Amino acid sequence: MFTYFHDHKNKYNKGQLTPVYILILVIVIIMAMVTVNLSKVAMMKTDASNAADAGALATGAIMANVFNSVAVQNSLMMQSYWTAFATLAAMFSFAFINLTLAYMAASDALIAGTSAEALAVCPTSCAAAAAARAAAALAISAAETLENVSTTITAIGLYITATSILQHYAFYLPIRRMALKGRTSSIRNGHGFVFSNSGIGSKLIAGSPPDDVADPAKKNGYRDLYVDFLDGIGDNEYYQYAWKDGRKDAPDRSHTVDSNVHVDSIDEFELTVAIAPTPLQTVLLGSSKLLVDSAAVELAEAAGVYEFAADSLAAACSQLACCNPSPPGVVCCSNCAELAAQAQLALPEGIAGNSAAIFSMTGTFVLLIASLAGLFPSPIPFPSSSETDSLAFLECWIHDINYDNDEGLIVRIDTKQTHQGADLGLWKTDYPDTSSYSKVNFEGRGSIDPPNPRYGSDIVEVDNN
Repeated sequence: MFTYFHDHKNKYNKGQLTPVYILILVIVIIMAMVTVNLSKVAMMKTDASNAADAGALATGAIMANVFNSVAVQNSLMMQSYWTAFATLAAMFSFAFINLTLAYMAASDALIAGTSAEALAVCPTSCAAAAAARAAAALAISAAETLENVSTTITAIGLYITATSILQHYAFYLPIRRMALKGRTSSIRNGHGFVFSNSGIGSKLIAGSPPDDVADPAKKNGYRDLYVDFLDGIGDNEYYQYAWKDGRKDAPDRSHTVDSNVHVDSIDEFELTVAIAPTPLQTVLLGSSKLLVDSAAVELAEAAGVYEFAADSLAAACSQLACCNPSPPGVVCCSNCAELAAQAQLALPEGIAGNSAAIFSMTGTFVLLIASLAGLFPSPIPFPSSSETDSLAFLECWIHDINYDNDEGLIVRIDTKQTHQGADLGLWKTDYPDTSSYSKVNFEGRGSIDPPNPRYGSDIVEVDNN
């Protein structure tokens, strides 16, 4: 074509190619503007994607750290419980040993008292006196041993109460509050990373904002306002930052960046608690102590009766010598029979008290066994959705955190950018809304029960548009 024009140039006037050049120039300008426009749309999409990915990774990383901290603290809480359980098991063992010794002594006292009752007649009053004396000594020994049991039961009750307070206020509440605070921090940081990676900083104009939002203290205009906005971000799921160009040629052109950070609630904890509620433990231990104290009193009273019978039978025994000659001394023998009869009348009261004490100790065995069994961890988790609803139980450790998401430990970030176009005279730019989302799983290989602090964040789904 150029060869043709060159060969026939004499037939053309100067300037005839100018319209062609102008047309080509217009086309080039249009193509350049389209290219710039498309590139700006692509950049906005890239900014939205980067913002969503950065925000999701930051949010997921913080939530992973939260769950790792829960796992570490949970291991300490678990260790504290088992240490307390071992101590309580030793205390219960001491109580059982002493209760068994008291039971054996009380049983021997009952046998001796029954023998004394059977022998409480003049011919055998000496043997009866020895049996009654032995019964009294055994009953006193059993009563003294029961005092140790009573003291141990009181100590057990106090230790359970102290353990409950320790587990709740030193472990569960700090862990719960730390987790809730960590979730709030993850949301706040997620928004911060979304806005910081959305390209806002490069789009803001350093000049002063319009008069309706101007602050004399803000020398850098919109950028200072943007910093204040970032500092004021809290734990709401949704935030939007809006600004205008602030330029003289386009003062009203508006822009917005939306950020939606979704982190499921972690308000409900699943706790492993002791089988028996603390009030029931109080009832079991209180009843055990009442039975033990009652048995000790009954044995002490029985010992007094046995002593009285032993004294009477010993006196009867001293009268037996005058009954042996022939003819027997009538007065002497009648004194022996009278003293033996006194013992026979008293001994049933001591035997009854002795028997009642043995029955009380049998009930104590049952109550203490139930109390010890109630300290074992329950296989059914207790759902705790507040700081106080688990106070009625001895909290052993945290079984899990109910993270209400069917997809697992997922956080999701959604972001959208809206930029108003500019009227350039021959050309008017128009930018579509750009949005993006990103999902991060922060489960990793961690677990709370058994404690395994190996939670980690990984992107599992992104917007591919």
